[in-house]
Amino acid sequence: MDRKFYIIIMTCLGMLWNAQTGGIGVKTTAPTETLDVNGTSFTNSLYLRNPGEPTMTGGHFLATSQNSLQIYDPALESSGLFNYIKLSLTGVSASGITDYDTKIDANNFLVVVHNYSFKLNDGTTSVALDYGNNGTNDNRQGSPDVNAFISNGTWHIKGGFTNSSLIALTSANPSRTYNNFTVEFYLMAYKRLITKQNIGTINIDLGGTDGSTQTLNKPNGF
Repeated sequence: MDRKFYIIIMTCLGMLWNAQTGGIGVKTTAPTETLDVNGTSFTNSLYLRNPGEPTMTGGHFLATSQNSLQIYDPALESSGLFNYIKLSLTGVSASGITDYDTKIDANNFLVVVHNYSFKLNDGTTSVALDYGNNGTNDNRQGSPDVNAFISNGTWHIKGGFTNSSLIALTSANPSRTYNNFTVEFYLMAYKRLITKQNIGTINIDLGGTDGSTQTLNKPNGF
């Protein structure tokens, strides 16, 4: 009995000495941190004393104002960090999409057009472009103008071609009044949770130069 009691006391003293001088190791005799777990850990909650942006010493590593890590629950949260959205707009006119409001909050999300397509509403791809909307096949077409932009606090999208109209190749003389196109957008919406701060729009006047002699001032946080 005395021997068992002595072993328990020595074990506790050893743990206390390791905690004061180096660290506590689980399945390791050489802990490299205050608590070094060589294996899988399980806990209901994990609290962080001083979370924040990354530092040179690695002391802070989470860009968050919270002091705990919580389980992501899709039933409770509005969305995840990365959201893939397929948006199909039918009955589109020959001019394409000029300004469609997705209602996605620009303060909380970053939206990028990942891919897009132009089709007829029946699913076929018999779509061409009429440059200048003059009904003449002049072997010219405008540049794609498909992007996402912010307006009045939400993300908007556009999809078309500059100086060109969509036409349906359904006959020898393509219809220029066809208003039954389908434009599909494949969007990526990134939730603004993993950045320290949101950097606003940067406007630079190049003053008629090519920009080779100008440098953007370093944004805060970079």
